[in-house]
Amino acid sequence: MSRVVTEVPAVNSKTFLITLLMLALPVAGQMLLQSFLGMADVMMVAPLGEQAIAAVGLAAKIHFLLLVLMSGFATGGSVLIAQYSGAKDFASCQRMFAVTLVVGISIIVPIMFVCGFAAPIWIHWINPDPEVANLAAQFLVITAPVLLLTQIIVIIEASLRALGQTTMPLIAGIIAAIINVTLNYALITGNWGFPALGVAGAAWATLIARCVQLLFMLAYVYATKHGFALKIKQLAQGIDSVQIKRYLAFALPLVANYGIWAVGNATYHVVTGYAGTDALAVMGMVVPVESIFFALFVGLANAAAVLVGRALGGDNQEEAWRLQKFFNGLTLGLLILMTAGLWFARPWVLEIFKPLAENTAQLLTQTLAIFCGLVWLKVFNMIRIIGVLRAGGDNKFCLITDTVVMWGVGLPIYAMAVFIGGWSFTFLYALMFLEDGLKFLPVHFRIKTKVWMKNLTQAH
Repeated sequence: MSRVVTEVPAVNSKTFLITLLMLALPVAGQMLLQSFLGMADVMMVAPLGEQAIAAVGLAAKIHFLLLVLMSGFATGGSVLIAQYSGAKDFASCQRMFAVTLVVGISIIVPIMFVCGFAAPIWIHWINPDPEVANLAAQFLVITAPVLLLTQIIVIIEASLRALGQTTMPLIAGIIAAIINVTLNYALITGNWGFPALGVAGAAWATLIARCVQLLFMLAYVYATKHGFALKIKQLAQGIDSVQIKRYLAFALPLVANYGIWAVGNATYHVVTGYAGTDALAVMGMVVPVESIFFALFVGLANAAAVLVGRALGGDNQEEAWRLQKFFNGLTLGLLILMTAGLWFARPWVLEIFKPLAENTAQLLTQTLAIFCGLVWLKVFNMIRIIGVLRAGGDNKFCLITDTVVMWGVGLPIYAMAVFIGGWSFTFLYALMFLEDGLKFLPVHFRIKTKVWMKNLTQAH
């Protein structure tokens, strides 16, 4: 079995900083890779016309929503694995890995048939253009097995990260990205003697890339005799009804939270479409900038979740408290540097998207300025919710807070402003940060109460 690091180094030590970088940077790299792949698929079908772009975009949105749900199940398992590793109980880590696989696969298989193979039946319900619907259905049918492959991949990735092992998932992701883009080039428009398959070519490229990614990860796990190279007898531990019930009691609020967030996030974008073409165009340009900006903080939140969870699992609440204070200060410092950098880099961002109409360029400049001024609310909430509260299993508080604020206040006010107010997009974009402003104090005080500091290994 490969070694796993279960000790949390002292916050002020060189070892801690190396551990932090090894946890955060590969995850940030994967986040950037996923953003790039999402843009690459759409860009590479662009020569086929607007209907092909719309079809691939529609299929990508459906896959993204399902990926968020998959990530919820994977994260539920990884939080528990991180705590068990802190308690130096690797047998329980293996058992929880098996349970997560059993539950994740059991849930994704019926979804694979409904959202994948049955797509020609229902896709027309959500898109009135028959050509777009047919192309999207074609893509979804071919990529239906990708849902099962992806569920296994994200569970392996999250479980390895919980042990502090983040490099291999990044390498597997890079290999998959290279294969995906290469096969896109070969199969979409028919290069290097391959047939021109159009949208179907993009689908086959995605399927083959995911197959290779999973095979690479399994080959690594079993070739290195990693602790997660489970034998059939160990996998059978995942069919324990008592363990499944305990896992679901912990993970379902997390899955619901992820799903509600994903649907809400998509709703913001749908509503923005009614604010005008300029607003939608600017939103389309801001999203990749946001993704690049958030990548590092997603990595940082992941590192916090692993280290704080490990400390709590080792029954070291004092260290967990020191860690959350450290991540608080580090986040503040990075925010100051990165927002200042983006503020002064706005003219270069405009250059990337040229040519732009003068009013669109001005709107983009103003929108980026608002992002620089308000993004700290979103980032602090991200670090505190994903990296601290969830490390202690405080999933119900996170679910209730996110749901009430997003669906009870944020989205209704944003929709009213779009449909009734006739406000400029700069004001509308600022309203998107309203829910983060409303969550900021409750989350801050929740951390101060220390009720989230639970050793979950004792409850599981």
